[in-house]
Amino acid sequence: MPHLSDLWSEVSRQRQDVAFLSVNIGDAPQVVADWWTQGGFAHLPLLQEGNSVSSAFGVQAYPTNYVLGPDGRVLYRSVGWDEEQIRKALELSAR
Repeated sequence: MPHLSDLWSEVSRQRQDVAFLSVNIGDAPQVVADWWTQGGFAHLPLLQEGNSVSSAFGVQAYPTNYVLGPDGRVLYRSVGWDEEQIRKALELSAR
C-alpha cells in the first residue's frame, strides 16, 4: 500500500484526470480509517458493501491493481505490485 500511495502522490501532481482507489473488503469502517491515518496514505480508500466492487471486476486475490482509461476500458490488470507496468498503463491512459 505504501508504494501505491507514493505513486499517487507523484501522479496526482501531474494529472487531474486520474484517481487511485483502494477497495477494502471485510473490515469495519473505523478499522480502515484508523489504518489509513496511521499509514499516512494519500489516495482514497473505498469501502464496498459485501463484495460488490470485487465481484464486478472479478477480483480473486489482493492486491489486484487496475488502470482504467478515460472511457472506462481496462488498460491494465495485475495481482501484486508492478510499478513499471502500472506506469506504462498510466502513460497509455494519457493518450
